[in-house]
Amino acid sequence: MQQMIESVRRSLLKWFRPAVEANKSPQHRQLNRKSNNQPLTPREYEHFFMQILEGVEGGWGRVQVLRALAALSHRSREADWVAWLRSFGEELLASPVPNSQMARRMVQLGEIDCGELCSVAGDIGSQLRQRVAETFPGAAAEETKSPIQQAETCFQQGIELFNAGNYGGAIAYYDRALAILPGAPEIWYNRGNAFFHLARYEDAIACYDKALEFKPDKSDAWNNRGNALFKLERMEEAIAAWDKTVELSPNYHQAWYNRGVALGYMGCLLEAIESYDRVLAIKPDDRQTWFNRGLVLGNLGRYEEAIASWDQALEYQPDRYETWYNRGIALKNLGRTEEAEASLKQAEALKPIQ
Repeated sequence: MQQMIESVRRSLLKWFRPAVEANKSPQHRQLNRKSNNQPLTPREYEHFFMQILEGVEGGWGRVQVLRALAALSHRSREADWVAWLRSFGEELLASPVPNSQMARRMVQLGEIDCGELCSVAGDIGSQLRQRVAETFPGAAAEETKSPIQQAETCFQQGIELFNAGNYGGAIAYYDRALAILPGAPEIWYNRGNAFFHLARYEDAIACYDKALEFKPDKSDAWNNRGNALFKLERMEEAIAAWDKTVELSPNYHQAWYNRGVALGYMGCLLEAIESYDRVLAIKPDDRQTWFNRGLVLGNLGRYEEAIASWDQALEYQPDRYETWYNRGIALKNLGRTEEAEASLKQAEALKPIQ
Protein backbone atom coordinates (compact mmCIF):
# COMPACT_ATOMS: atom_id res chain seq x y z
CA MET A 1 0.00 0.00 0.00
CA GLN A 2 1.29 3.42 -0.91
CA GLN A 3 2.07 5.87 1.88
CA MET A 4 0.52 9.30 1.81
CA ILE A 5 2.37 12.47 1.00
CA GLU A 6 1.48 15.26 3.43
CA SER A 7 -2.10 16.37 2.70
CA VAL A 8 -2.40 19.47 0.54
CA ARG A 9 -5.57 20.70 2.23
CA ARG A 10 -4.15 20.24 5.72
CA SER A 11 -0.74 21.73 5.09
CA LEU A 12 -1.03 24.53 2.54
CA LEU A 13 -2.81 26.89 4.93
CA LYS A 14 0.41 26.98 6.96
CA TRP A 15 2.27 28.46 4.02
CA PHE A 16 -0.09 31.33 3.12
CA ARG A 17 1.80 34.62 2.81
CA PRO A 18 -0.30 37.63 3.83
CA ALA A 19 2.06 40.32 2.52
CA VAL A 20 0.19 43.52 3.34
CA GLU A 21 3.02 46.01 3.67
CA ALA A 22 5.99 47.27 1.75
CA ASN A 23 8.29 47.97 4.69
CA LYS A 24 9.43 45.72 7.48
CA SER A 25 8.07 46.89 10.79
CA PRO A 26 10.39 47.37 13.74
CA GLN A 27 9.22 46.01 17.06
CA HIS A 28 6.68 48.23 18.77
CA ARG A 29 8.10 49.63 21.94
CA GLN A 30 6.11 48.87 25.06
CA LEU A 31 6.24 50.23 28.61
CA ASN A 32 8.15 47.42 30.28
CA ARG A 33 7.57 46.78 33.93
CA LYS A 34 10.90 46.51 35.72
CA SER A 35 11.57 43.42 37.76
CA ASN A 36 12.95 45.44 40.72
CA ASN A 37 11.10 47.67 43.14
CA GLN A 38 13.61 50.51 43.25
CA PRO A 39 12.17 54.02 42.78
CA LEU A 40 12.43 55.36 39.25
CA THR A 41 15.53 57.38 38.47
CA PRO A 42 15.16 60.78 36.74
CA ARG A 43 16.36 59.21 33.50
CA GLU A 44 13.75 56.44 33.81
CA TYR A 45 11.01 58.98 34.51
CA GLU A 46 11.94 60.81 31.33
CA HIS A 47 12.12 57.56 29.32
CA PHE A 48 8.68 56.37 30.37
CA PHE A 49 7.13 59.83 30.12
CA MET A 50 8.32 60.11 26.51
CA GLN A 51 6.70 56.76 25.76
CA ILE A 52 3.44 58.01 27.25
CA LEU A 53 3.62 61.16 25.11
CA GLU A 54 4.24 59.03 22.00
CA GLY A 55 1.29 56.85 22.92
CA VAL A 56 -1.03 59.84 23.34
CA GLU A 57 0.10 61.27 20.01
CA GLY A 58 -0.62 57.87 18.50
CA GLY A 59 -4.18 57.75 19.79
CA TRP A 60 -3.99 56.71 23.44
CA GLY A 61 -6.83 57.81 25.66
CA ARG A 62 -7.40 57.91 29.42
CA VAL A 63 -7.49 54.13 29.83
CA GLN A 64 -4.14 53.53 28.12
CA VAL A 65 -2.39 56.34 30.02
CA LEU A 66 -3.67 55.10 33.39
CA ARG A 67 -2.70 51.55 32.48
CA ALA A 68 0.84 52.68 31.63
CA LEU A 69 1.15 54.50 34.95
CA ALA A 70 -0.31 51.55 36.85
CA ALA A 71 2.34 49.28 35.34
CA LEU A 72 4.94 51.41 37.15
CA SER A 73 2.99 52.03 40.37
CA HIS A 74 5.27 49.68 42.35
CA ARG A 75 8.12 52.11 41.64
CA SER A 76 6.45 55.53 41.65
CA ARG A 77 3.35 57.17 43.16
CA GLU A 78 1.42 59.89 41.36
CA ALA A 79 2.90 62.52 43.69
CA ASP A 80 6.39 61.37 42.71
CA TRP A 81 5.49 61.61 39.02
CA VAL A 82 4.14 65.14 39.51
CA ALA A 83 7.22 66.25 41.45
CA TRP A 84 9.51 64.91 38.73
CA LEU A 85 7.42 66.50 35.96
CA ARG A 86 7.48 69.94 37.59
CA SER A 87 11.28 69.73 37.77
CA PHE A 88 11.47 68.49 34.19
CA GLY A 89 9.16 71.30 33.09
CA GLU A 90 11.43 73.90 34.68
CA GLU A 91 14.34 72.54 32.64
CA LEU A 92 12.29 72.67 29.44
CA LEU A 93 11.14 76.23 30.08
CA ALA A 94 14.70 77.33 30.90
CA SER A 95 16.06 75.97 27.62
CA PRO A 96 17.19 78.75 25.24
CA VAL A 97 15.49 76.94 22.34
CA PRO A 98 11.90 75.90 23.17
CA ASN A 99 10.72 72.53 21.84
CA SER A 100 7.57 72.91 19.73
CA GLN A 101 7.02 69.14 19.42
CA MET A 102 7.22 68.70 23.19
CA ALA A 103 4.80 71.60 23.64
CA ARG A 104 2.26 70.00 21.31
CA ARG A 105 2.54 66.57 22.91
CA MET A 106 2.23 67.86 26.47
CA VAL A 107 -0.83 69.92 25.57
CA GLN A 108 -2.34 66.74 24.10
CA LEU A 109 -1.65 64.87 27.33
CA GLY A 110 -3.19 67.72 29.29
CA GLU A 111 -6.43 67.31 27.36
CA ILE A 112 -6.85 63.80 28.81
CA ASP A 113 -8.67 63.66 32.14
CA CYS A 114 -6.37 61.38 34.12
CA GLY A 115 -5.36 63.27 37.22
CA GLU A 116 -2.83 65.83 38.37
CA LEU A 117 0.00 64.53 36.19
CA CYS A 118 -1.93 65.25 32.99
CA SER A 119 -3.05 68.63 34.29
CA VAL A 120 0.53 69.66 35.10
CA ALA A 121 1.69 68.39 31.70
CA GLY A 122 -0.95 70.53 30.00
CA ASP A 123 0.13 73.63 31.92
CA ILE A 124 3.78 73.10 31.02
CA GLY A 125 2.83 72.45 27.39
CA SER A 126 0.87 75.70 27.21
CA GLN A 127 3.81 77.66 28.64
CA LEU A 128 6.15 75.98 26.17
CA ARG A 129 3.84 76.81 23.29
CA GLN A 130 3.81 80.46 24.37
CA ARG A 131 7.62 80.48 24.46
CA VAL A 132 7.74 78.95 20.97
CA ALA A 133 5.46 81.71 19.67
CA GLU A 134 7.61 84.39 21.30
CA THR A 135 10.92 82.90 20.14
CA PHE A 136 9.82 81.95 16.63
CA PRO A 137 7.08 84.33 15.48
CA GLY A 138 6.75 82.43 12.19
CA ALA A 139 6.01 79.17 13.98
CA ALA A 140 2.31 80.02 14.07
CA ALA A 141 2.20 79.31 10.36
CA GLU A 142 2.97 75.67 11.13
CA GLU A 143 -0.21 75.54 13.19
CA THR A 144 -2.23 76.84 10.25
CA LYS A 145 -1.21 74.44 7.52
CA SER A 146 -3.45 74.05 4.51
CA PRO A 147 -5.95 71.16 4.80
CA ILE A 148 -3.98 69.08 2.29
CA GLN A 149 -0.77 69.62 4.28
CA GLN A 150 -2.58 68.67 7.48
CA ALA A 151 -3.87 65.48 5.84
CA GLU A 152 -0.38 64.63 4.59
CA THR A 153 1.06 65.14 8.07
CA CYS A 154 -1.59 62.89 9.62
CA PHE A 155 -1.01 60.26 6.95
CA GLN A 156 2.76 60.24 7.54
CA GLN A 157 2.24 59.97 11.29
CA GLY A 158 -0.06 57.03 10.62
CA ILE A 159 2.64 55.36 8.51
CA GLU A 160 5.18 55.82 11.31
CA LEU A 161 2.83 54.30 13.88
CA PHE A 162 2.02 51.41 11.54
CA ASN A 163 5.72 50.68 11.08
CA ALA A 164 6.11 50.77 14.87
CA GLY A 165 3.39 48.14 15.24
CA ASN A 166 0.84 50.57 16.73
CA TYR A 167 -2.00 49.71 14.34
CA GLY A 168 -4.77 51.27 16.40
CA GLY A 169 -2.86 54.54 16.61
CA ALA A 170 -2.20 54.40 12.87
CA ILE A 171 -5.92 54.02 12.15
CA ALA A 172 -6.67 57.06 14.32
CA TYR A 173 -4.31 59.18 12.22
CA TYR A 174 -5.59 57.75 8.94
CA ASP A 175 -9.11 58.70 10.08
CA ARG A 176 -7.97 62.26 10.69
CA ALA A 177 -6.43 62.37 7.23
CA LEU A 178 -9.57 60.93 5.63
CA ALA A 179 -11.73 63.53 7.37
CA ILE A 180 -9.88 66.04 5.18
CA LEU A 181 -9.27 63.92 2.06
CA PRO A 182 -12.02 61.26 1.95
CA GLY A 183 -11.19 60.35 -1.64
CA ALA A 184 -7.51 59.49 -1.13
CA PRO A 185 -7.01 55.83 -2.17
CA GLU A 186 -3.57 55.50 -0.57
CA ILE A 187 -4.95 56.42 2.85
CA TRP A 188 -7.83 53.94 2.53
CA TYR A 189 -5.35 51.27 1.43
CA ASN A 190 -3.04 51.80 4.39
CA ARG A 191 -6.00 51.94 6.77
CA GLY A 192 -7.00 48.52 5.41
CA ASN A 193 -3.51 47.18 6.09
CA ALA A 194 -3.73 48.31 9.71
CA PHE A 195 -7.09 46.57 10.14
CA PHE A 196 -5.60 43.43 8.55
CA HIS A 197 -2.87 43.34 11.19
CA LEU A 198 -5.55 43.63 13.88
CA ALA A 199 -7.29 40.57 12.32
CA ARG A 200 -10.31 42.77 11.53
CA TYR A 201 -10.61 41.36 8.05
CA GLU A 202 -14.11 42.64 7.21
CA ASP A 203 -13.01 46.18 8.07
CA ALA A 204 -9.87 45.69 5.99
CA ILE A 205 -11.92 44.59 2.98
CA ALA A 206 -14.18 47.63 3.34
CA CYS A 207 -11.10 49.88 3.25
CA TYR A 208 -9.64 48.12 0.22
CA ASP A 209 -13.00 48.49 -1.53
CA LYS A 210 -12.91 52.24 -0.85
CA ALA A 211 -9.36 52.45 -2.20
CA LEU A 212 -10.46 50.60 -5.34
CA GLU A 213 -13.50 52.85 -5.72
CA PHE A 214 -11.12 55.78 -6.20
CA LYS A 215 -8.30 53.87 -7.93
CA PRO A 216 -9.63 50.65 -9.52
CA ASP A 217 -6.25 49.73 -11.03
CA LYS A 218 -4.38 49.62 -7.70
CA SER A 219 -3.04 46.07 -7.78
CA ASP A 220 -1.78 46.16 -4.17
CA ALA A 221 -5.33 46.80 -2.96
CA TRP A 222 -6.69 43.91 -5.04
CA ASN A 223 -3.95 41.63 -3.69
CA ASN A 224 -4.52 42.53 -0.05
CA ARG A 225 -8.28 42.28 -0.52
CA GLY A 226 -7.61 38.69 -1.61
CA ASN A 227 -5.47 38.12 1.48
CA ALA A 228 -8.26 39.30 3.79
CA LEU A 229 -10.86 37.17 1.99
CA PHE A 230 -8.55 34.16 2.32
CA LYS A 231 -8.34 34.73 6.07
CA LEU A 232 -12.15 34.62 6.15
CA GLU A 233 -11.99 31.36 4.12
CA ARG A 234 -13.91 32.99 1.27
CA MET A 235 -11.64 31.23 -1.19
CA GLU A 236 -13.46 31.83 -4.47
CA GLU A 237 -13.69 35.56 -3.79
CA ALA A 238 -10.02 35.62 -2.78
CA ILE A 239 -9.02 33.93 -6.03
CA ALA A 240 -11.12 36.43 -8.00
CA ALA A 241 -9.28 39.29 -6.27
CA TRP A 242 -5.89 37.74 -7.08
CA ASP A 243 -7.02 37.18 -10.66
CA LYS A 244 -7.61 40.92 -10.89
CA THR A 245 -4.22 41.57 -9.27
CA VAL A 246 -2.30 39.58 -11.87
CA GLU A 247 -4.44 40.99 -14.68
CA LEU A 248 -3.18 44.43 -13.66
CA SER A 249 0.34 43.31 -12.68
CA PRO A 250 1.26 39.98 -14.35
CA ASN A 251 4.54 39.71 -12.42
CA TYR A 252 2.93 40.08 -8.99
CA HIS A 253 4.39 36.81 -7.70
CA GLN A 254 2.84 37.07 -4.21
CA ALA A 255 -0.64 37.01 -5.76
CA TRP A 256 0.23 34.02 -7.95
CA TYR A 257 1.62 32.22 -4.90
CA ASN A 258 -1.39 32.80 -2.64
CA ARG A 259 -3.69 31.95 -5.53
CA GLY A 260 -1.90 28.59 -5.73
CA VAL A 261 -2.35 28.03 -2.00
CA ALA A 262 -6.09 28.74 -2.21
CA LEU A 263 -6.58 26.55 -5.28
CA GLY A 264 -4.72 23.70 -3.60
CA TYR A 265 -6.86 24.08 -0.49
CA MET A 266 -9.99 23.89 -2.67
CA GLY A 267 -8.72 20.73 -4.36
CA CYS A 268 -8.08 22.41 -7.73
CA LEU A 269 -4.65 20.83 -7.92
CA LEU A 270 -3.85 21.27 -11.61
CA GLU A 271 -4.73 24.96 -11.45
CA ALA A 272 -2.62 25.28 -8.29
CA ILE A 273 0.39 23.90 -10.17
CA GLU A 274 -0.17 26.44 -12.94
CA SER A 275 -0.11 29.25 -10.37
CA TYR A 276 3.07 27.94 -8.78
CA ASP A 277 4.67 27.69 -12.22
CA ARG A 278 3.87 31.37 -12.75
CA VAL A 279 5.61 32.21 -9.46
CA LEU A 280 8.70 30.25 -10.44
CA ALA A 281 8.86 31.91 -13.85
CA ILE A 282 9.18 35.22 -11.98
CA LYS A 283 11.10 34.07 -8.91
CA PRO A 284 12.87 30.76 -9.64
CA ASP A 285 14.60 30.63 -6.24
CA ASP A 286 11.36 30.63 -4.22
CA ARG A 287 11.93 27.55 -2.08
CA GLN A 288 8.45 27.54 -0.52
CA THR A 289 6.83 27.51 -3.95
CA TRP A 290 9.00 24.56 -4.98
CA PHE A 291 7.96 22.77 -1.78
CA ASN A 292 4.24 23.47 -2.26
CA ARG A 293 4.44 22.43 -5.90
CA GLY A 294 5.93 19.12 -4.78
CA LEU A 295 3.09 18.59 -2.30
CA VAL A 296 0.46 19.12 -4.98
CA LEU A 297 2.21 16.83 -7.46
CA GLY A 298 2.64 14.19 -4.76
CA ASN A 299 -1.07 14.31 -3.94
CA LEU A 300 -1.73 13.75 -7.65
CA GLY A 301 0.50 10.67 -7.59
CA ARG A 302 3.03 12.33 -9.91
CA TYR A 303 5.93 11.28 -7.71
CA GLU A 304 8.80 11.79 -10.15
CA GLU A 305 7.78 15.40 -10.72
CA ALA A 306 7.19 15.89 -6.99
CA ILE A 307 10.69 14.65 -6.22
CA ALA A 308 12.13 17.00 -8.84
CA SER A 309 10.33 19.94 -7.17
CA TRP A 310 11.59 18.97 -3.73
CA ASP A 311 15.11 18.60 -5.08
CA GLN A 312 14.85 22.21 -6.25
CA ALA A 313 13.53 23.25 -2.82
CA LEU A 314 16.47 21.51 -1.14
CA GLU A 315 18.92 23.44 -3.30
CA TYR A 316 17.75 26.60 -1.57
CA GLN A 317 16.95 25.09 1.86
CA PRO A 318 18.86 21.84 2.42
CA ASP A 319 18.00 21.51 6.11
CA ARG A 320 14.20 21.36 5.92
CA TYR A 321 12.73 18.28 7.55
CA GLU A 322 9.38 18.28 5.70
CA THR A 323 11.04 18.31 2.29
CA TRP A 324 13.28 15.35 3.02
CA TYR A 325 10.38 13.45 4.60
CA ASN A 326 7.91 13.90 1.74
CA ARG A 327 10.67 13.17 -0.76
CA GLY A 328 11.36 9.90 1.05
CA ILE A 329 7.69 8.88 0.97
CA ALA A 330 7.49 9.60 -2.77
CA LEU A 331 10.62 7.52 -3.41
CA LYS A 332 9.18 4.67 -1.36
CA ASN A 333 5.96 4.80 -3.39
CA LEU A 334 8.07 4.46 -6.55
CA GLY A 335 9.78 1.38 -5.09
CA ARG A 336 13.15 3.15 -4.85
CA THR A 337 13.70 1.77 -1.37
CA GLU A 338 17.38 2.56 -0.87
CA GLU A 339 16.98 6.20 -1.92
CA ALA A 340 13.82 6.46 0.17
CA GLU A 341 15.58 5.22 3.30
CA ALA A 342 18.42 7.69 2.77
CA SER A 343 15.96 10.57 2.40
CA LEU A 344 13.93 9.51 5.45
CA LYS A 345 17.12 9.09 7.48
CA GLN A 346 18.08 12.65 6.58
CA ALA A 347 14.59 13.81 7.58
CA GLU A 348 14.89 12.06 10.95
CA ALA A 349 18.19 13.81 11.61
CA LEU A 350 16.55 17.18 10.93
CA LYS A 351 13.24 16.50 12.68
CA PRO A 352 12.42 19.25 15.18
CA ILE A 353 12.37 18.22 18.82
CA GLN A 354 8.76 18.17 20.01
